[in-house]
Amino acid sequence: LSVCLLAASPHSRADVRLPKSTFTTDRMEEALKTAKEQKKPVAYLYTNTATTCPLAAGVTEGFLEAVGKRCVLVYLTVAAPVKEALEKGKFYPKLVLTASDGSGAQCFTYEAYQADSKKAAREIKRQIIALAKKQS
Repeated sequence: LSVCLLAASPHSRADVRLPKSTFTTDRMEEALKTAKEQKKPVAYLYTNTATTCPLAAGVTEGFLEAVGKRCVLVYLTVAAPVKEALEKGKFYPKLVLTASDGSGAQCFTYEAYQADSKKAAREIKRQIIALAKKQS
């Protein structure tokens, strides 16, 4: 019973830690320049890092693991470059992958990840490979 109470506590946190190499939207130009120089796709992550939801935190961690160091990661505080793609899905987190020029936006949603995390991770990695090949 005490475990259930702790899990339901409004004070329980599931904070997400982003990698140190993560860019924020105020450094977007630098992120895109880095992506071009390193010939990597760009992954835009739209989430609440201070979430109290362990499910959302778990999906964010899954997205971060799928992306790894194969992309330049941009944590979106404003979703301007990928706004249309972010209209998919109802819940956070959302991950959007694009080429370094912003083309080919594809959104991966919380709902899709929760439905089949292995399939979603494979699709994220497949998209990263496809985008990286276009930039080579």
